[in-house]
Amino acid sequence: MAESEARELDFNPAWLIGQVPFVSFFCENDALYSMRFLTFGGGEAYGYKLDDFVDNKHYFAASTTHPDDQDIVDKHAEQAVAGGSPVISRYRLVQADGEPVPVLLVSRAVYNPAGEIIGLAGIVVDLRNMPALQGPRGLLSSLRKPKAPRQPVEASTPDAAWVAAQLPVNTCYIENDTFHTARAIYGSPEEFSGYTAAQFVDARVYKAASAVHPSDVEVADQYLEQATSAEGKVVCARIRLINSDGEPFPILLFLRSTKAPGTDRLGVVVGVLDVSHAPALHGRFGVL
Repeated sequence: MAESEARELDFNPAWLIGQVPFVSFFCENDALYSMRFLTFGGGEAYGYKLDDFVDNKHYFAASTTHPDDQDIVDKHAEQAVAGGSPVISRYRLVQADGEPVPVLLVSRAVYNPAGEIIGLAGIVVDLRNMPALQGPRGLLSSLRKPKAPRQPVEASTPDAAWVAAQLPVNTCYIENDTFHTARAIYGSPEEFSGYTAAQFVDARVYKAASAVHPSDVEVADQYLEQATSAEGKVVCARIRLINSDGEPFPILLFLRSTKAPGTDRLGVVVGVLDVSHAPALHGRFGVL
């Protein structure tokens, strides 16, 4: 097997988005936010079996929203439909035992070539262990037009590869090495950075570390060191990247350490979220 073929097998999108430390989903833009795809590394989240939500098998996604926060989720969807990408909100969902959980909801509308919305792709991040990101509930992002809008897609039965390409975050596998070498990137980094994924994968043109703001290089080393201190460790950090125009912008990183398939090598899977248009999520740069 060629090296490139082996790498694609090792870092396929189903494995990658099944490892990041948040729920990833694709749902209909309907009253129930009917789930068509849902995944999480643990298989279950918030006490639910995620398969029970797919196609409204046993639960409706909307039924997990705290009743007092339903308007937040609805306003969130309205902004997504208006063209904001990614749309970011804080709200509470209700887990299976009835406990309310503060979460970060990030999503974007997915369009077909006719300009019709075929659904919403997004993530849900548990904030209970991330106090620096907690705060008032509500819509956090302003309407934002991406630097490089994604191309419309044909409607499809969503699988992991299709969903990974539509998520409002970039999902990556990063080596625990000097340059934080990216081995896989799914999503659309050009939307907010102007760079393409292909330029960074295997450091073909750029090393991942070269896009980090010089003042935040030490932080980048710290979060990688912390994340790789134990397999399965979850770390959140806020740093700045430099876009292709030379301008800095803030991002949140959600990392989990894991071994690459078929190896004993410990690296990190990471979700990269642009928060330049969400001032409520701005703050000190560092491990959170």
